[in-house]
Amino acid sequence: MSAGEDGFAFRPEFYELALRYARGADRRDYAAVGALFVADGRIVGRRGDAETAEPLYLMEGREAIVAGLRGLERFEKTSHLVANQLVEIKGDTATGETYCTAHHIYREDGDARNLSMAIRYQDRFAKEGGDWRFAERVLVIDWERDQPLGEKGWV
Repeated sequence: MSAGEDGFAFRPEFYELALRYARGADRRDYAAVGALFVADGRIVGRRGDAETAEPLYLMEGREAIVAGLRGLERFEKTSHLVANQLVEIKGDTATGETYCTAHHIYREDGDARNLSMAIRYQDRFAKEGGDWRFAERVLVIDWERDQPLGEKGWV
């Protein structure tokens, strides 16, 4: 797989990590998500600029990640749709960016609602035991939209 001029390229092994993260979150398999991270891995949530925006939350270490992801249980359903991803490898570390659209279904006063988000994960990866894992995911929310879902087709 050839890299672009900036060194970033599509790398299927990293895309699979992102897909497994989304699947684990949506299926509420938090232990599986935690296992995708190095032991001292972390997740940071930010709205707006990835470098300067104040963190919305911080989860450090696998146990904290598993515990923090339990916050998804306030939603009836979630659906994380992983899109484009580019990664640059430098030895046993790598950096990348992964785009995602996430839908969070919940009820307010009995009415179904959909909180949609456009997310960019600023990812750092490291090898652990010969396998690539997340070292850090900075979840950057570019925009959100909260709207009624409507009852047609609601499961």
